[in-house]
Amino acid sequence: MKKRIYYWVAEEFVNKPIISEVILKTKIMINILMAKIKPQESFLMLELNGNENQLNDALKILTMYGEVEDVPKMIQKNDDKCIDCGACLVHCPVKAITMNEDFKVIFDENECIGCKNCANVCPVKAINILDL
Repeated sequence: MKKRIYYWVAEEFVNKPIISEVILKTKIMINILMAKIKPQESFLMLELNGNENQLNDALKILTMYGEVEDVPKMIQKNDDKCIDCGACLVHCPVKAITMNEDFKVIFDENECIGCKNCANVCPVKAINILDL
């Protein structure tokens, strides 16, 4: 089970190894998709991978030290603009874009990491990536 979250660390806990604590206590896998760390603030986009209990336990620990918010859908395809050319397919480093049997481009929001490669190569600008 995967869950993507925004995570704001409270100022008094910026220097605490929170992610390490979560991993050690819950045995959950955490992928840091983005991080902006400054002396007084910290913002991360995390992908949590584990079973339901691990996710719930990890979220409890994280909320002890900051705020958690679900990440909305990261990728949007404008079906009216898209010509299903497939240019975006080869530029996706995580294979979040595929083509179905009808040669229609399909996006998997659960796999997208928001790198913007697909949006940058789209000849008709039919792809929008949530800017974090």
